[in-house]
Amino acid sequence: MKDSDQITAGLNEEQKEAVTAPRQNILVLAGAGTGKTRVLVSRIAYLVERCGVDANRILAVTFTNKAAREMRDRLALILGEHSSRRLWAYTFHTASSHILRNFAAEAGLTRNFTIIDTADQLSVVKKVMEELKLPAEVWVNNVKYNARNYLQKIMDEKARGNRPGMEGESILPSFYDVYAQYQNRCDKSDQADFEELILRTCELIENQPRVRQYIRMKFQEILVDEFQDTNSLQYRWLKLISGAENLDPEKKPANVLIVGDDDQSIYGWRGAAAENMFYFQKEFAPVKMIKLVQNYRSTKAILSNANSLIKNNTRHLAEKNLITHNPDATMVKLLESYDNNDEAEEIAKTIRKLVDNLGRDPSDIAVLYRTNAQSRLIEKELVAYGIEYNIYGGARFYDREEVKNALAYLRLIINPEDNISFSRIVNVPSRKIGKVTLSKIEALHHEFGVSMFRAAEMYVTKNKSRPLKDFIALIKGFAARLEEIPGKSEDIAAFLKSVITDSGLRDYYQEKTAKEEADRSIDRTGNLDELISDIANRDYLEVEDQGIEAQGMAEPESDEEDDADNSDNKYSLRDFIQIYLASAALMPSSELLKSEENHAVNLMTIHCSKGLEFGAVIIAGFEQGLLPLERYSSFEKEDERLEEERRLAYVAITRAKELLFLSYAQTRMSYYGTYNTGASSFVEELDHNCLDTDLDFLDA
Repeated sequence: MKDSDQITAGLNEEQKEAVTAPRQNILVLAGAGTGKTRVLVSRIAYLVERCGVDANRILAVTFTNKAAREMRDRLALILGEHSSRRLWAYTFHTASSHILRNFAAEAGLTRNFTIIDTADQLSVVKKVMEELKLPAEVWVNNVKYNARNYLQKIMDEKARGNRPGMEGESILPSFYDVYAQYQNRCDKSDQADFEELILRTCELIENQPRVRQYIRMKFQEILVDEFQDTNSLQYRWLKLISGAENLDPEKKPANVLIVGDDDQSIYGWRGAAAENMFYFQKEFAPVKMIKLVQNYRSTKAILSNANSLIKNNTRHLAEKNLITHNPDATMVKLLESYDNNDEAEEIAKTIRKLVDNLGRDPSDIAVLYRTNAQSRLIEKELVAYGIEYNIYGGARFYDREEVKNALAYLRLIINPEDNISFSRIVNVPSRKIGKVTLSKIEALHHEFGVSMFRAAEMYVTKNKSRPLKDFIALIKGFAARLEEIPGKSEDIAAFLKSVITDSGLRDYYQEKTAKEEADRSIDRTGNLDELISDIANRDYLEVEDQGIEAQGMAEPESDEEDDADNSDNKYSLRDFIQIYLASAALMPSSELLKSEENHAVNLMTIHCSKGLEFGAVIIAGFEQGLLPLERYSSFEKEDERLEEERRLAYVAITRAKELLFLSYAQTRMSYYGTYNTGASSFVEELDHNCLDTDLDFLDA
């Protein structure tokens, strides 16, 4: 057992207080760069080593898969591999998917349910709108809405905990009919979207006392990172998981520690509510608050500007002023340009000097911007100056056509009720299954209320369609092999390779790649190989969480002998594939950063930069109309919108460790013409004692 001094070594007094506090509800108000991840990891280690809490009874909730992996990796170094493997360290969505899979019957699902991503959700909405004879584009009050707007509204309703019919009004015509039909299609296909994972978990715990009892016995300590980014549904989820909802008054709730910073709340547009931190103080009372203000990331000049800016917001959970002992460096620099073309060139020239004259690694440089549209001119100039770059938060690897099709095969093999995957791959590669045949299958699907795959099986019993029979046999053959192949993680890559080859996907994309030879950026077979490599190297720690239901709702045991037998062969190949498919669906594009591998400059929106840090940061378009974004001026509660924009600028500034450039143009050209902009009003709120325009240091 490690001494508590070993666990807290190197921590400052406030961090130590958070790590060693008695087991209770705690709110850690952690400013940017104050070492919150280290505090979370050390707190978990302290609970295990000094308080005797079984790691299997601890739930650590993060907002990104990357953060969860980092937490487990750090804990493995402190506690060892055994304890770190027992810890539940997941995102809200991943933790929910594990709970639902373990209690699938009670949740109205099967263990084989699939998670659908945004693209698949959109295809369902479009089909529903067609069936309801709604036009693809709907005009309301001279504003155009389409399937994406309907989908966003559905997700908004779920994020508020609303089912079809629970709320009665929407400006979108027939919205609740679309919502009801959308959900009906997902339920029949044994599928869940992102918000459904959390909402259905909440309903499961609320409606199933035995499940609620198990969850309460399972988790004694819960830690939540980035709490300011939680929405109302996630807050409800936490209350239910912890027992704070008080549905079983005789049972003691779990202890909950939340970490957050209301000054970094930048996702209000998607439902995040920093107010949840206020609610937590009240509804989880008594709550101990601990503030972390010592910043380990940035220079004094950068922090002085950040503090000066954010103090202009009026809504704060508690006052805090970030401090640092980092040595002084250069001032924060203002870059002024005539227009956005000049700005893009100035940014490229600055990066060229940072690399050539100051020896900066390109991967340690980031260009941040408020809107994606700003990147086009910057990319053009980076190419002109011979600077490699990667766009962080761009298209997902898993959304590429060939990758999505390969995953659709796996999804249909696992879950034959998956109508989206059936429709996607039944003719990929082409099997010459005609539209007439597919329409008849669709008719059987609707008439008998069965899946498209089952409808296809019904069709071939009375109709001659050799290609369709072969496709059905192919899928069923792969499904049978899942039961034959021993459940070892290394077998999953071989299985996927076989699926890609035997289905004809590899040959199909080799031919397609040859036809697209003029576009060297497309390497479809290479992407399939990358997918095989990805599935082989995936961390399958979660497989150990797949069998908790087997304990028959009894109190979770802490059996060392049982844990020692947690070898791969206890699990089926199906278990591993389910985990991989879930992780692929839940992996956002904002986590796919590869610039460190090829020494390229990072380009991203400010929202995507949250949680990252770079030696040198250039904020492009630090000007009126962009930051704060002009369109917000038409909204009600403009002061609240302005405060969120100020928090966004604060987040951007605090991504910088040593060098920070604020770039703006006097005029900006767009599709609608040229208009005057100039420096952002936020510039006036900065610390002008730590701000200048001198760039001579770049020519050193």
